[in-house]
Amino acid sequence: MPGAVEPEPAAAAAAAAAGDTPPIELPIDDTPPRPYVVFNQNVDIEIDFAQRRVHGRSDILICPTADVSEVFIDARQCDIDVSQITVSNCEVEASYQDPCEWADTPDNYEWSASQWGIRKHRMEPLLHHRRKEVSALDHDLKCCTPLNGSIKVKLPSVDEVVQKNRNAQRSDQQDVLLNSDGTVGGYRIRIPFKLKKHSDGLHFVGCDEADTRYAHVYTRHSVEPGTASAIFPCIDDPGSRNSWKLSITFPRTLGDAFHQPLATQQQQTKSADAKNESRKRKHGEEEPRRNEIVLMEDDKMLEMTAVCSGYLTGEVTHREDETKKTMTFEIDRNKAAKHIGFAVGPFEHIDLWLELRSEEDDTKLGVNAVKVHGYCLPGRAEEVRNACCALVPAIDHFVLTFGRYPFESYKICFVDDMVEDTIPLCAFSLCSTRLLCPPDIVDYEVETTRKLVYSLASQWFGVNIVPNTKGDIWLVVGIAWFLTEHFMKALCGNNEFRFRMKSMSDRLVETDIKRPSLQDIGEHLYLGSFEVDFMNLKAPLVLFILDRRLSKSSSSTGISKIISRMVSKANTSGQASDEVLGSDAFRRACEKAGNTRLEQFWNQWVIMSGCPRFDVYQRFNKKRLCVEMTIRQTQDIAYMKPRPLDKNDFWRDVMEENHAVYAGEPQQAFTGPMTIRIHEADGTPYEHIVEIREDAGRSVKFEIPYNTKYKRLKRNRRQRERAMASSAKGNDDGHRELYYLGDVMQQPDEMEEWDFRDWDEETESKMDQESYEWIRMDADFEWICEMTTNLPAYMYASQLQQDRDVVAQQDSMLFLHRSFSKTGPHPLVSTILARTLLDPRYYYGIRLMAAEELPRHAVHEPVNWIGLRHLLKIYRHFFCQPGTNIPLPNDFSDRRDYLVQRTIPAAVARIRGEDGKCPKDARRFILELLQLNDNTSNIYSDQPYICVLIRSLALCLIPDEKKSKQQKSMSFAFDDADEDEVMAEAPDSEPEEFRDLVVEEIERFRRMDEYSPSWQNCFTTATLDAYCMLMKAEVIPKNVSLFVEYLLDQNYDLVRIKACECLVELGILDHPICVRFILLLVSTDPSPFIRDRMFKALCRGFGGVAIGENEQPEKQAPSQPAEDGLIVEQNDGIIEARKKAKARQEDLSVALAALREKTADDENLQEAIWKAMDSPTLSIAERINILELCSVLFEEDQSLLLKFKYPTYWTVERGEKSRHKCIVTFRRHFRTKPRKPYATQPLPPKPEPKRTITLNLNRNMSFSAKAATPSAAQPPPLPAAPTPKPKSSESAPTPKPTVPSLKQSTPKEKVPLPSVRQAGPQEPKEKSLQKQAKQLAMAASSRGGTPSGSQEKQKTGESHRDSIAVQPPMRPTIELQQPEPKAAPSKTNGSSVQTPAKHPKPPKRASTEGDGPRPTKIVKLNTSKISRGELEKLDKRSKPNLPVTVKFGGWDRLRKRKNDIPQAGSIRAATKHRRPDDKSGVGNSSAGPATPATRISEFAPITSSPTAPSSSNATAVSGPSSQHQSSQPGGSSGKPRKPLPEMRKPLPSAAPNNTPTPSKQPPPTSPLAPKGQPTKVKIKLKQPTAGSPS
Repeated sequence: MPGAVEPEPAAAAAAAAAGDTPPIELPIDDTPPRPYVVFNQNVDIEIDFAQRRVHGRSDILICPTADVSEVFIDARQCDIDVSQITVSNCEVEASYQDPCEWADTPDNYEWSASQWGIRKHRMEPLLHHRRKEVSALDHDLKCCTPLNGSIKVKLPSVDEVVQKNRNAQRSDQQDVLLNSDGTVGGYRIRIPFKLKKHSDGLHFVGCDEADTRYAHVYTRHSVEPGTASAIFPCIDDPGSRNSWKLSITFPRTLGDAFHQPLATQQQQTKSADAKNESRKRKHGEEEPRRNEIVLMEDDKMLEMTAVCSGYLTGEVTHREDETKKTMTFEIDRNKAAKHIGFAVGPFEHIDLWLELRSEEDDTKLGVNAVKVHGYCLPGRAEEVRNACCALVPAIDHFVLTFGRYPFESYKICFVDDMVEDTIPLCAFSLCSTRLLCPPDIVDYEVETTRKLVYSLASQWFGVNIVPNTKGDIWLVVGIAWFLTEHFMKALCGNNEFRFRMKSMSDRLVETDIKRPSLQDIGEHLYLGSFEVDFMNLKAPLVLFILDRRLSKSSSSTGISKIISRMVSKANTSGQASDEVLGSDAFRRACEKAGNTRLEQFWNQWVIMSGCPRFDVYQRFNKKRLCVEMTIRQTQDIAYMKPRPLDKNDFWRDVMEENHAVYAGEPQQAFTGPMTIRIHEADGTPYEHIVEIREDAGRSVKFEIPYNTKYKRLKRNRRQRERAMASSAKGNDDGHRELYYLGDVMQQPDEMEEWDFRDWDEETESKMDQESYEWIRMDADFEWICEMTTNLPAYMYASQLQQDRDVVAQQDSMLFLHRSFSKTGPHPLVSTILARTLLDPRYYYGIRLMAAEELPRHAVHEPVNWIGLRHLLKIYRHFFCQPGTNIPLPNDFSDRRDYLVQRTIPAAVARIRGEDGKCPKDARRFILELLQLNDNTSNIYSDQPYICVLIRSLALCLIPDEKKSKQQKSMSFAFDDADEDEVMAEAPDSEPEEFRDLVVEEIERFRRMDEYSPSWQNCFTTATLDAYCMLMKAEVIPKNVSLFVEYLLDQNYDLVRIKACECLVELGILDHPICVRFILLLVSTDPSPFIRDRMFKALCRGFGGVAIGENEQPEKQAPSQPAEDGLIVEQNDGIIEARKKAKARQEDLSVALAALREKTADDENLQEAIWKAMDSPTLSIAERINILELCSVLFEEDQSLLLKFKYPTYWTVERGEKSRHKCIVTFRRHFRTKPRKPYATQPLPPKPEPKRTITLNLNRNMSFSAKAATPSAAQPPPLPAAPTPKPKSSESAPTPKPTVPSLKQSTPKEKVPLPSVRQAGPQEPKEKSLQKQAKQLAMAASSRGGTPSGSQEKQKTGESHRDSIAVQPPMRPTIELQQPEPKAAPSKTNGSSVQTPAKHPKPPKRASTEGDGPRPTKIVKLNTSKISRGELEKLDKRSKPNLPVTVKFGGWDRLRKRKNDIPQAGSIRAATKHRRPDDKSGVGNSSAGPATPATRISEFAPITSSPTAPSSSNATAVSGPSSQHQSSQPGGSSGKPRKPLPEMRKPLPSAAPNNTPTPSKQPPPTSPLAPKGQPTKVKIKLKQPTAGSPS
């Protein structure tokens, strides 16, 4: 209808597009730093293994730095009796609120996974908060920042402390710091505590009946604070450091831990146990936990010991219980609570310093010799000696190179179930037993040594010297890794060191794209291990290139000397500031040592992110005898290029997106010196140092001078090299070894046997014409970059063979890898790679790279499998009996040859032919290696080698899908071949037979591991991995039960994790039962290591679902089969499906939307993941991770269902009364109904985009129905039941007519009303409905104009009403649209007024009328397109009456009904300015005849229809309401009309040919409005009064 404005979709879309999503902000903690510091803390802990309980007492000495009346101390998961808290022996007022309770589910909450937002808001005190950081220097001198401050203690006055400690001993007075002048310098706060949960702070192992491991317990630690306060009350602040004293009480033996005495002592303890069991438990005391652990007699006698931070000061037997003992440790240096930890168990002690240090070294070190102690569980001492054999040389190397060890001794303890590999603590390191291996396992010794040495190096930087702020964490971590690599260089050699640095550099260049900078990453370490891994990768590399640049300056030894000075100063000065390291102070020290400015270096590598990528173009200028070189930086291209999503990094992307971890600002141009080495024609290398400057085009040009004058020197040199290569043994003073690497197998017969190729004549002529052999960019390794040059391939080959630097050789191998996409397979490249693999003088890492590159050159066309033949021949040359294919017995004494031996089978397994399958010779070769493996004469274990063969055997069965599809597309033959010949060819059965042999061999090793377990069950892990690959490639059918049986608790940890990873890889997340089972394991497994790895596997699985890893767009595209059987592919559908699939693989938001679409309706998943949230086994960090996973999988629901208990009341019944007794019966009842009605305030309505104005055109008081006008496209509503008659109430004086409501309609508030129907046989029933509606309207008017639906009206929260009057005397007839779409042609009468056509009777509707004798007319205007601001301006006008004139030109489109039929919904329009005392009736001659009108249905669209003439003899109904009606404009009564305001806005007319009348034109006086002339409707917006209803 006119005035119904629909919202503009274009404007809404523009607003949504213009407004970017606001940045995510973390919760902010505005708690100010507390003005006190901790001077000392004493902790007494007693551990009960049988009940897994911990209780103790924490004494904290607080020294205020300002006037303070209360202190805040951190504690989590503790049960603290605040009445027992004392301050300096004074009873004080204290309170405690455990913040971990916010993670529990209240009893009255009914929520699910979709309410993750509500739960996250509830757990906000436990989430990471942005907080104004206080430096570590200020912590030591001024203040501290408790994490939660859950314990609030009110300090006593000075007089109370002095009075309480007046007669105390002198030692106690010193303990509370009573000064001589009577003041108090410190307060000793004593807090007794009990741990009610230990999932965050402690971990018990072997204390359950199902766990057969040795019982022990150890502390857990994390990067962020929160775990230390879960062990004992403390100030859990990394910057708050103080001295410590820890006393740990625990059982004396393992038998005492579980109350199992020896067989000789059982008779004595039975009576004591019976006495304890007969004792009644006190009220509230928990029932003792019965433990059914059975120990052997030898295990009962195992002595328990404690390994703790600090140094041991005493070990005594408990005073009251001889089965317990107490060990005391002290830390005299100030250390934070996060560096305090301990482990208690039956550990074996190994004196590593006595066994591994020689007398000569001991004498050389003197007093600086450090004692190294190893601790492990029984039976693993030999593995500890093997794993820690390098620790003693490492600590001696650090002492001699960098400075004295800061503590008295160093302890290392190996425990089970640790999530991290190592945790460095104060003079102590906790390590995982996964690092232990027997001496015959040589595969992991280098990596294990590197991890253990890093934990040792962290004692200098990380524990003793701490970062000043979070932005300095990278520096402390980087220096610790720098020390580690410094020792590994001395241990493994320079080639190992440089090769590792180059490999890490290449990995960093690929990873450091849109990642945070080193300075910013310290703030985000709490997100997960992926941020720590990135910092561990980049920080040591930045310090490495910094050391390289400083070493080139005069009289500088790099940063080693700077580190040595910092260590010496921290050990000798005794000032707290010397134990704190900041980035600015370190930079100033480096600038002073190198006599250079490092501001640009710091901005590029520390403050900003990214790595440079250089594109180098070189050209020799013969005229000027110089090399023209252009270096262009292209890192911006890699930054702008969309990065494909990887399921392995999916969880990292989600966490960084949810926690506002934005990418650091990329550096557009890196600057600094670069060394360029040119090997000229005479073979002499000339180094040139150029300066990479910042340029607008990011391009720098250089001219490097050329020194060699004659090229014949180069030709003579090459001839001499050929002569030396052709000689049998080359006895020319070792020149052959000096000049050439890879010069093996160069005799003609050898080259023919090996099928080696040499350079052709054309290439050799080009090589002779070159002015230099090769150019080496960044020869001194001063850049972490990617270098691309235009040098030809033969220059890189010369660099590989003649440059002895392992980094140069690695660059050549990387060039051969990158150039394969341009050149393809080539026999000459295969020859170079084969000679590199054959030459043992190469570093073994280069040889392994050559072996991994050879499979790319093993194709049938055009090189005839030359790469495969080279790999097989090399293996037979080194590891087989001469002239046969039988492998020699294993001999792993040379680790370099062993690594080559295990790499070649893995490389052979990756070879594929044109059909996408592995060749038969390659497959048979790997199977024979596994079947003929002989390890009888080998002193080392071949189990890791067999695992490589098992995986290689499974890999060779997996076809290449791309090549298989190409082969199938090219296999269609349309020639006239004989069908009989084609059908006569029998299918080759060899692949199936070989597959059966492989599966049988894999199964044999899986069974072998059951009765003869391998090291860490590596056979089972390898076979599960092999089965997973074969099932995923559909080589063998899927068998989920094979992996499920390995998820049980009795299996080894790594086996269970591998089984879970295989299930997720096979798409098990599509099965609800398996998902519930995995979530059950994630939430209930007692091992935190297994929970962590399974959760990561689950996230990888959801990441694969998000990016559509196992989905094929071609299958998802719709296809329509034709009648003849052909399938017609719809290209548009396939293209669209491919676009969506590509978007899911590149855009994280699209991937998350696809994932949420699949999991949103999965109720089983919601139930399982929400049940996992409430598991008591999980720590707070694990619960937060599951909550983050819920936010990824499900849409947020902000509603919450709460349940409350009914209130109870008691009744008393008096029973029989006797002489001496009276029986009274008490009964409890639940009150389900209120005793009296309570007034409830309506809830505020939710804002909706669609708004309506209700125009109530009544003679009497106006009322409006609670409904909205729908769009014209909606069908008419169904008939509704009549409104029930409300209870009668006392009538009140009729107030002034109220203003109709200007309210917003919501979809929930729409009440469908039935349509109007014409009079018919059901007329009496219709009259009864009219009567009921009139009574409802009368009751509404008695309440001040409130409509019949007043209860609904109160819920809308309307703020005001509008007085609406109609100026024209004409009362048109308004009728609903009829349901039939087609109407009969209308007829006209003599009055030239159309008569409506006859239609079927519309369905009957309930009548809604006013309280007068006449029905009402309600018109609803939809104002959804009128801005809310304009409506609010109208509402806030100071004038009480604001007349607005709107033009309505659609009267001719409204249908009129016959006047001889009484209508249920027709009314007369009320006149303007009717006074309450006006007595005029409705039959005034000036008003003209009235035409009955029906109420417009709120769901019926208004359309033009034929109208009937208005009856002049309409019945005038008079009644009580007539006295409230206003007079007509032509009458004598009434107020004069006010001038219309200028803000009137004409409403659009429904008639396209009507011309609107100006607003100041007087209204027509004729009874009928002329056709085409609009009628003015005056709307008055009236401010609400205080007494007006809402």
